[in-house]
Amino acid sequence: MYGCTMKDTSPNRNPEISEKAQHIVREKYPDAKNLSGTVIEKDKVFEFSFQVGHEQYSTIVNNTEVISTARTSAEQVPDSLVSKLQNATIKGGTISDYRTITLFDGYVPTPAVNYHLNGMDFVAIFGPSAIYMSPHPRLYHIRDINDLPDHIIDFIQKRSKPNPTFVNTLTNFNEETRQTIAQNNEFEFGGGTVYINLDGTKTYEVIVRFLGVDSQSLLFDKDYNLIWVGSFNQIRQYNEDFTGRNFDTNLTRKEISAFTDILGAPSHFLNFGLDVGYNLMRSYRNEYEGITSYIFWLDNGRGEQWMLRYNADKKIVFSSYSKG
Repeated sequence: MYGCTMKDTSPNRNPEISEKAQHIVREKYPDAKNLSGTVIEKDKVFEFSFQVGHEQYSTIVNNTEVISTARTSAEQVPDSLVSKLQNATIKGGTISDYRTITLFDGYVPTPAVNYHLNGMDFVAIFGPSAIYMSPHPRLYHIRDINDLPDHIIDFIQKRSKPNPTFVNTLTNFNEETRQTIAQNNEFEFGGGTVYINLDGTKTYEVIVRFLGVDSQSLLFDKDYNLIWVGSFNQIRQYNEDFTGRNFDTNLTRKEISAFTDILGAPSHFLNFGLDVGYNLMRSYRNEYEGITSYIFWLDNGRGEQWMLRYNADKKIVFSSYSKG
């Protein structure tokens, strides 16, 4: 938990806990007992813990709605979920904190566990026929840009306008295509995810629609520094009338060699190397505003995939796993 605690007997003593947020929780869960609240984003996003009967709840809310909810009971992790993990290449980790989560209010609850693997912490979410696993023990999704820190909002909004100067550098397009794209905003906010670390610090992923062409991601650290950029430069790989693009990797031989060694080291990424299937063709060097990053979509040929993000120093900053 983070910040100060809000006692059930006097919920308004902590001025940092929004009264609107408290009311939303009380209205959604009228039988809630032992309610306590903490601040996730000052004046914007809050987390409340409470009990309903014998079950423990944790819900994340902003000033207008419930964002997500997790329900924990005394149930053991079902054998079927344990089996799914142990029959995958990510087997051998430690399972804890079994719960059901609702990532968007009103959606169907989904089983989830914390999963500690090779010194890293993940949250594993189980769909009807798939596993999705991402770093950090907790996360929530954002649909309203105002739920983000002001520094990140400012970064996005400064670019939420046309950028004809940049568009005119896209010499791969013909003049008609450039004129069309130049009318679009450089960024349009498309949502995001906040990942909460064990120590309470956060990593922010923001998705933007880039020049009206495609969606790209940005990662910001706990101090709101931009630490990773998506494949914004792939816009230069389209043909002149925007009807097709070159999907070849843009990695240099030196970069391929370096990452071959990195991915070949003993870890949960073993057997997901660049020499497997089409993995090299789905590996890119990303560039935006002077920042270099890398992304890898790596498959092992057995329905399992890692998505890996590295910074310019070839240090991993994010990883997620899925199995269909």
